[in-house]
Amino acid sequence: MNNFRLALRQLTKNPGFAAIAIITLALGIGANTAIFSIVNAVLLRPLPYPDADRIMVLNESSGPGQNYSVALPDYFDWQHDNTVFEHLAATHKESRNLSGISGREPERISCASVTRNFFNIVGLPAEIGRTFSEDEDKVGAPPVVVISDRLWQRAFNRDPAVLGRSITLHDQSVTIIGVMPPEMTSPQDTDIWFSLMRRSNNPAWMDRSHHPMIYVWGKLKPGVTVEQARTEMTGIAARLEKTYPDTNGKVYAVVTPLLENLVGKYRTNLTLLLGAVGLVLLIACANLANLFAARGAARAREFAIHAAVGATRVQIIRKLLLESFLIAVLGGALGFCIAVWLRDALVALGPEGVARFQQISFDLPVLGFTFLIASLTTILFGLWPAWQTSRADVQLALKEGSAGSGDPPSARRARDWFVISEIALTLTLLVGAGLVLKSFSRMQSLQLGYEPRGLFSARLELPWQRYNGREKIGVFTKALLDRVGALPGVQSAGIGSNSPLMGGWQTGFYREGAPPSSPSNMPSADLEVITGDYFQAFNVPLLRGRTFNERDTKDSPRVIIVDQELAEQFFPGEDPIGKRLSADAGNDEEGYVMSEIVGVVPRMRFHAIDEMAPLPVVFCSMAQAQRTSLGLFVRSKMGAAALNKSIHEVVNSIDPSQPVYDARPMMDRVHETWSSQRLLSFLFSIFAALALLLATIGLYGLLAYTTLKRVREIGIRVALGAQPSQIRTLILSHGMQLLLIGSIIGLLSAFALSRAMQSVLFDVKAMDPEIYLGVSVVLFVATLLASWLPARRATLVDPVQALRAE
Repeated sequence: MNNFRLALRQLTKNPGFAAIAIITLALGIGANTAIFSIVNAVLLRPLPYPDADRIMVLNESSGPGQNYSVALPDYFDWQHDNTVFEHLAATHKESRNLSGISGREPERISCASVTRNFFNIVGLPAEIGRTFSEDEDKVGAPPVVVISDRLWQRAFNRDPAVLGRSITLHDQSVTIIGVMPPEMTSPQDTDIWFSLMRRSNNPAWMDRSHHPMIYVWGKLKPGVTVEQARTEMTGIAARLEKTYPDTNGKVYAVVTPLLENLVGKYRTNLTLLLGAVGLVLLIACANLANLFAARGAARAREFAIHAAVGATRVQIIRKLLLESFLIAVLGGALGFCIAVWLRDALVALGPEGVARFQQISFDLPVLGFTFLIASLTTILFGLWPAWQTSRADVQLALKEGSAGSGDPPSARRARDWFVISEIALTLTLLVGAGLVLKSFSRMQSLQLGYEPRGLFSARLELPWQRYNGREKIGVFTKALLDRVGALPGVQSAGIGSNSPLMGGWQTGFYREGAPPSSPSNMPSADLEVITGDYFQAFNVPLLRGRTFNERDTKDSPRVIIVDQELAEQFFPGEDPIGKRLSADAGNDEEGYVMSEIVGVVPRMRFHAIDEMAPLPVVFCSMAQAQRTSLGLFVRSKMGAAALNKSIHEVVNSIDPSQPVYDARPMMDRVHETWSSQRLLSFLFSIFAALALLLATIGLYGLLAYTTLKRVREIGIRVALGAQPSQIRTLILSHGMQLLLIGSIIGLLSAFALSRAMQSVLFDVKAMDPEIYLGVSVVLFVATLLASWLPARRATLVDPVQALRAE
């Protein structure tokens, strides 16, 4: 305790030194704690399900970037043939309108149809009530549902009498039989679960070529590894390919652990950020090591006296390490406060719609990490200075030395290498930051094929029981477009289904005259079903032909519009207008129908860059393709809030039970596609700037210290006739030597980092010469600035005063 009080007293005697050391360390520890809190929340925190590491998500694929949902007959075969899963469950995400609850407006609810064994896979019992029985999970079973805890709270105020109560979903009355606990929101933030097998006799679902957004969940048997499951599912897919070559050719099963399925695409970015912030901490520790070494040298006589009266080397090292530990604890505490203060900013920068990014907390693992970092930094920046100080020559230190007395060569070399390491690490971080910033810039300037600025979007889900025909859907959409178009400030309005950045629907197609091929061998295209002034709303020009009009009805010949990509790829050197393609528009019991191409529009990007490979696009008229899931697009000069309110009022005037949801500017959806890259580029830039600042301060501190130690030498040089420019060059050359060595080492590590980052870069080469040149210029300027002040001071040394002091 006495040693602790002495250490505290020593720091209070030098408040400037203590403040600089604590703030430097707090920035490094705070940044590390903040990033670790994200990594812990997203990647490390276990899922709230028993044996969550055994839960897998399965889908089908025909190659890299060509993943899609599972055909229901394939699921039945997987369930029958596999030996590695305890349970295999099918899930189908959808949304329905909840209405008819007293005192509540109609609202859109996230729903999932699941097979009854889905709850066995998740492993959580109902909070109250029960889940589906065997008799409730088959064709013709009564319509019953299980609801989430948050819907129970939000809509029913946690009333236990909710069990047995009927509610209205999409104009259908269903009975609540259970409430799941708060931990249960799978799949994808579901609030209501239906029985999937009640609808399994749907002819479209039983078509093996149809992949109706069904995904399979499985729970591995105890002792079965993921690789064993993948091997067996590959074998099953191969057998299905032989049995059903027309539909299952080149189709294989993909098995992914649940946590990886949820957040796997963020793993690389977060690992890079954790590595980058670790480098910042190393730079801070190198700075502090030099700072403590200089302070130890200044206190050499103090410790020599201690040694002369009997203090051992171990006691001196312990005393200095205790001071270092005190700095580390105070820096760690302040750093933790900085990390907590940054929490909201980190949540705001994270990708929207990923619940784990919204659950960043500073729990025991994060506290433990902060304490561990603080303890490690004690060793990193405290041990070497303490060791150097304890090795000082007692006789030499007791003499009345001067500021000009030199340090041992080993100490000077060590301090130089600390600064060289700071320069090397800073160069590495600056290159990384330059690459991700350029990648982010390229992503932002990517041509979408439409103008999202000034475009407002909203979604509607029409109940199929009421809107069960194209005529009824047409009446609703026409009334909606007419009334929205009449709003003040509205320039154009259109409706789509499966629109850009709002989901997707793919279809196979083939050109008229080409031999029909099996669905598995057909080329694929995104299918968009539209009505109204869709292209005008998106600011997409018509390149050839015409758009859809009132003559395109369900009874007229089928017509389509294609994008430029499809036209150039399948009609090279030809005019596609008047040519015909066979495509499946998704109408029940209709299948592939020959359709005439009547127009061509530019390429439109329908998916996020990291979601899937771009596909050609086929546009159908909503009068000829039935859809109940709608997206409304309005180009207007009206403010988003006012337009949103007006759209709700218009929809309510047409159908009071119809909710509008996910209403926001189209630019918000575009920004979502950049979210992970935005987080990476913003934080990488902050860390690189912090590293540059610390390295510049470290270089300045070293040169200022060495200049002070060389006062006598400089005084002699001036006395012998050295010019100020020569003295200035002496100091500047030292800084440039450190820059040269640090840059060589830094370039090697930057090359390695660039190659590791290639997978997260968009349209940027890892070895981008512009980035490397720019970073070199920035480091040169920073080194020049850090060296100039000590060099200028050196030129002001008075030789008489310097020699007299000696």
